[in-house]
Amino acid sequence: MAKKYDVIVVGAGPAGLMAAKTAAENGLEVALLERKTNIVRVRRSDGGGLDVKEYSFGQIVQYNQRDKRLCFPVSGFTVSYDGPLNNMYGFQIHSPGGKRILFGDWEEVKRKGDEVRAGIALNKEIMLEGLLKEAEAFHVEIFPGTNVTDIKKVGDTVQVEGGGRSFEGTFVIAADGINSRIARILGVNKERTFSGTLIDVSWTVEGEIPCDPGSFNFILAENGTFYVVPTYKEGVYHVGTFTFKTTSDLNVALERFTKEHKTYYSWFKKVEKVGVNCCVGNELAPLKEPFRDNVLFIGDAAWVREFSNMAALSAGWKAAHAITQALFDHKFDMEGISTYLKWWEEHIYGPHGQMEQLPAPDLLQNFLSGDDIDYLISLVKKPLPATMSFYTFFTQIGRVFAELFPTIEKERPEIMAKMIEIRTRLDEISGEQRKLGFPNR
Repeated sequence: MAKKYDVIVVGAGPAGLMAAKTAAENGLEVALLERKTNIVRVRRSDGGGLDVKEYSFGQIVQYNQRDKRLCFPVSGFTVSYDGPLNNMYGFQIHSPGGKRILFGDWEEVKRKGDEVRAGIALNKEIMLEGLLKEAEAFHVEIFPGTNVTDIKKVGDTVQVEGGGRSFEGTFVIAADGINSRIARILGVNKERTFSGTLIDVSWTVEGEIPCDPGSFNFILAENGTFYVVPTYKEGVYHVGTFTFKTTSDLNVALERFTKEHKTYYSWFKKVEKVGVNCCVGNELAPLKEPFRDNVLFIGDAAWVREFSNMAALSAGWKAAHAITQALFDHKFDMEGISTYLKWWEEHIYGPHGQMEQLPAPDLLQNFLSGDDIDYLISLVKKPLPATMSFYTFFTQIGRVFAELFPTIEKERPEIMAKMIEIRTRLDEISGEQRKLGFPNR
C-alpha cells in the first residue's frame, strides 16, 4: 500500500524545493520526487540571475551580504545563499557592425558599483543545495531518480506512480519544468497554444572577453542571435544561441560566430571552452488556472519558459502555504488553494499571461540586412534605464522604437517597409515556426 502524504512535490528546481521545504516546515508530510539522481546539479545554461533593482511579479529580492541570505520582503521569507556572486548592471544589444543599445549608464557603474547594480548572478547549484539541506532537516522524504509515469485522482487523493513506487497525496505540486510530464499526462497542455520547440545551446568559457563587466549581451548577428553572459565566477561566461529551427546545428553556429564573425571573433581570442550546455523545450501558452484534479502547477510547468529564479522561489513558497491552509480548512479542492490562484491571477497571469508570443528573435535577420540592423541600433543615442527584467527590457525596446518610427520612415523608408512586412506576416511566420516543432501535448 502506498504511503499517504499531505502533499507530493514533483520536481526539485527552485520552485519545487522551496515548496517542499516550506510545506514540511509547516508540519506537513511531504514527498519530493525528482527524476535526476543528483538533485542539485544544473545541466543547462543558467547564470543564476536575480533582478534586485525593481519589483517583478509583485515581488522584490535583496541580498543580505552580512548574513548571506536572499530576502523577499513582500512575502516575508528568506533563502540561505553562502556562495560566490557577481553584480549585473543591465542588458546590452549589439548590432552586426558593433553598434550598441545600453540599458544603464556604464560610466556610473564604474563609479558606484554595488549601489547601482540591477541584479546579481549566483551559483544556482549552491542555492539549491541550501534548500535541499533545509528540506531534509524538516523531514521531507526525498526520492531522487524518480521519473513520474502516471498520475490520477482517485476519490479524495491523488495517486502518483514513478520509479517503481506508488505515492498517494491529498495534493500534488507539479514543479517539473517547461516539459512537464504531469501536464501531459493530465491533458492540460491540449488547452494551451503551442508556439514552437526552442533549442538553446551555450558554451561555458573561461578567460577574458572585452565586454562591460556585469552586462547581459545580446548580439544580433547576420545569421542568428547570440548572447554573452557573465556568471557568478569572475572570468567565466556563457556564450550561446537559440532557435526554433529544430534542424539547425547550433554548435556549428557558435563555432562560426566565435571564430569567423568579422566584428566579434576577436572577443573570443583569449577564452577556452570548458563545457557545453543544451536545453530543448516546447513553448506553450501560460495556464490561466494552474490547477487540475488536486494538482497545482507552479513555475515553468505553468508558464512559457524562464519563469525566473525569483518568481519560482516565490511560487513555491506561496503554493506550500496555500496547501497548508487548505488542509487546515478541510477544503481539498480549488477553493482550498484560492490564495495561490488569486496571487497567480493578480501578479502573474493577469499582467503577463496574455502577452503576444512573438516568433524567434532571428526573425529580424530573415528580413533585415546587417546594415539595416546597424542603422536601427544606432538610432538609440542615450542609455535606457538599467534593468535585469526581461519584461521591462522588451517594454522599453518597444516604446523607444515606436517613438523612432517617424524618423525611420523619413530617413530609411525601405527599412520601415520591411518592418511593416514583419508585422503583417506574424501569423504566417508563427505558423511556420510551429510546424518545425514537436508539440508532444
